[in-house]
Amino acid sequence: MSRYAEILLYLTPVLAVAVWRLLFPSPLPPLWLVRGVSAFAALMLLALIWSWHRDAGDAHRAYVPARLDDGQVVPARQGPPQ
Repeated sequence: MSRYAEILLYLTPVLAVAVWRLLFPSPLPPLWLVRGVSAFAALMLLALIWSWHRDAGDAHRAYVPARLDDGQVVPARQGPPQ
């Protein structure tokens, strides 16, 4: 999911300019478009920060990498506190 958010965040300025140039050929963009793009960019930034915070591990716990037990993959996890 975060990969899609990164791609959308990257493409937002390009899409905003394309919408502006196609719908409003005037030299300045309308205020509602500026506000909408700004709000969308802020929401995407908050979503990325939330996703990063959710996926981040505890700094006081050891990282236990994924391993193969009896043909089954045991996913990576946080170990006991150090």
